[in-house]
Amino acid sequence: MSTPLLTDFVDKYADVVKKKNSILCVGLDPALPIQRMRKVIPNDDRLEFMKRIIADVAPFASVIKMNRQYLIGLTADEIRQLNVLIHQQGMLSIVDHKLADISSSNSSAIFWIKEEGFDAFTLNPYGANIEEATRMAHEKKLGIIVVTLMSNPQAIIQKLLNIYENPFFLHVAEICKFAKSDGCMIGAGRHIKLTDIAQIKQSIGNNAVALVPILGQHTESAKHTILHFGDKTLVSVGGAILYSDNPPLKARKYQEQFNAYREKVSQKSLGI
Repeated sequence: MSTPLLTDFVDKYADVVKKKNSILCVGLDPALPIQRMRKVIPNDDRLEFMKRIIADVAPFASVIKMNRQYLIGLTADEIRQLNVLIHQQGMLSIVDHKLADISSSNSSAIFWIKEEGFDAFTLNPYGANIEEATRMAHEKKLGIIVVTLMSNPQAIIQKLLNIYENPFFLHVAEICKFAKSDGCMIGAGRHIKLTDIAQIKQSIGNNAVALVPILGQHTESAKHTILHFGDKTLVSVGGAILYSDNPPLKARKYQEQFNAYREKVSQKSLGI
């Protein structure tokens, strides 16, 4: 009997997590040597570097996330090649696009995101058109993950700004629940408190995933996102894997680290 085709991103992710036993999302954001002094790839061939990383981390990761800013300069066909490889390796792909525009421009971007072969994309909520963007994404069979709190320190404004007496980030989470968006993006940083994550979960409900990065020393956000979202968490690790001497080993260690915490959370929930 053939396996039913999954069309909902949340269901697809649950299926991949079960098969891979991993909530690791690898951030595939390669910088060229000419761009900066540190944390760069060995040469100018981004495409081959990215293909190698995809193959290296595939046994240990469920998702590959590519930031649009690091894809600039690649053609749609080259990006499509990467996504074909990701899917061949049994993973899902997200473009961290942080889309934020009027409806016609969003529609164009969503068309090309689908053409490039991604499974989902991220949306910045400042156009206030989350419901419309979610509908557009779902019409293209794409998942949509909406930014609630970003990692940069200036993003504290997302907590300080109130909408109808609600902090902006919680207002966004509530709209995501109403719109049936596929998930939220929660950053890591001193301005993001553990209570913020709990409030986001309460606002967005049980039918959404949460994408959270490991950023420098800020690892608590990831642990507490797992605590509240469980296996609907995608923990994104970028440079620590990409620029290590042994990317497969690093990916395996992160998989094991997150799985150990998943086990603790599971035991706690079962009263063990």
